[in-house]
Amino acid sequence: MLNERKLKILQAIIQDYIETAAPVGSRTLSKRYDLGVSPATIRNEMADLEDLGFIIQPHTSAGRVPSDKGYRLYVDQFMPLKKIEAIEQDCLVLYLLQEIGEIEQLLQYSSRILSQLTNYAAIGLAPQVKESRLEHIQLVPVDSNHMVMIIITDNGIIKKPVIRLNDEISDNNIQIISNFLNDRLHGLSIKNIETKLIKALSKELTHFSNLIEKIIFEIFQSLDEISNIDIFLNGVMNIFNLPEYNDILKAKSFLKLLEEKELLSSLITSFEEGGLSISIGSENIYEEVKDCSLVTATYKIDDTILGWLSVIGPTRMDYSTVVSVMNQVSKFIMELLNNRYR
Repeated sequence: MLNERKLKILQAIIQDYIETAAPVGSRTLSKRYDLGVSPATIRNEMADLEDLGFIIQPHTSAGRVPSDKGYRLYVDQFMPLKKIEAIEQDCLVLYLLQEIGEIEQLLQYSSRILSQLTNYAAIGLAPQVKESRLEHIQLVPVDSNHMVMIIITDNGIIKKPVIRLNDEISDNNIQIISNFLNDRLHGLSIKNIETKLIKALSKELTHFSNLIEKIIFEIFQSLDEISNIDIFLNGVMNIFNLPEYNDILKAKSFLKLLEEKELLSSLITSFEEGGLSISIGSENIYEEVKDCSLVTATYKIDDTILGWLSVIGPTRMDYSTVVSVMNQVSKFIMELLNNRYR
């Protein structure tokens, strides 16, 4: 267990390194922070912190930098939270309220807000449609040869494909088909609508068998476009404002990571508990992300995951700002989702 003096020195090291990106020495700490002890005492305490694994010395005769273990203690125990200015809060509320539509839209615009307020890259993630369940299907006639099919899933995804009709069909018959499909398909996940079920449905309503097969084919085709997890990435260029990525090779490596959609989605969707999660450096399950930290919010209503938002950056992330912004954004998002889905 660290005593109060070691904790104060560790906090000063972390705050200084987050601000400057330069390894921190005892003389720097003595000048910049009111620690109430001499540089010699600070040096001794830093040596102890290094032995305990909370800080490391990247180069001989250089200062120290926080380790992943040090950052973890910081975010868990003594990280200060920042208050978002009132004007930012007002803009945030208005922006979210204006842009909310489908869940993907909400996540896309929210990730843009996060990237702007944190100056890091931000990721919005919509859930896999094939894991979603059909909530409602409505067929709406447009003219004698076309109708729109509105498909709504339990996580709010809405698709509106247009179906071309070979033969004219009455509004009453369209409603009969809508009711029939809702009765048979409501609550089924996309992956459970198998070919044999389609054949069985066609036989039940033989007079419309060809149209029913066509409609279900359209359901598959339209949802297949978003059957993989949708990733909305914003603020990629922000990395060039960070000293870590002045090295062109490191910048390329980070940009390549952001292109690995399957890796990112696998990493982010591993957070299934609602609320905020922070993964730091070596805590991440993939080697490619060992130099990065993620602050991820998982949005759930009851047992249904509606999406994720994540901010990704170097381990020298300004956790205090990121967590404060994420908390504020998440508060508004959950209010919107609760109003919409309950």
